[in-house]
Amino acid sequence: MKYLATGVAAIAGAAVIAGAAAAGVTSIAASAPAPQAQLAVFGTPMPQNPVAAVPTADALYGVLNGLANPGVPFGSKGYLVEGGIGIIEGKTADRLMKNAVAKGLLPLSFSIADIAPAGPGAATANVTASGPGMAPTTQNITFVDQGGWKLSRGSASQVLSMFAG
Repeated sequence: MKYLATGVAAIAGAAVIAGAAAAGVTSIAASAPAPQAQLAVFGTPMPQNPVAAVPTADALYGVLNGLANPGVPFGSKGYLVEGGIGIIEGKTADRLMKNAVAKGLLPLSFSIADIAPAGPGAATANVTASGPGMAPTTQNITFVDQGGWKLSRGSASQVLSMFAG
């Protein structure tokens, strides 16, 4: 019976020690909060797309010079404008181009500055157009990337106004 009492006491003592050890581990885990990630730059939002694609000046010159070519009808220049050029738009633009040639306003020369991202797949640039008998005119133009850089639909009328002189 003495062995039985000693064995039960030993088991009970081991259970208390095991319980205390478990409680201690729980206590340690509860007192040490998990580390939280912190941004290295405090209070400054991180950019969503740090390297936004912008066109080269050469790509934009290609679009603008293609549009300004008086030897090609606007119906064939749809690949240079977002969404293409409709029949009525093409005829109107051809008429503007013909008048610009008759007034001696062509050829146009373009200068491009301040190319900057303007959202996903878009960029803006300050475009200055000048030509014979025409004072330099600067406009902020938007371009879109649709498998190649094109003039945005919204900027198309701005560029056409350059041909009106």
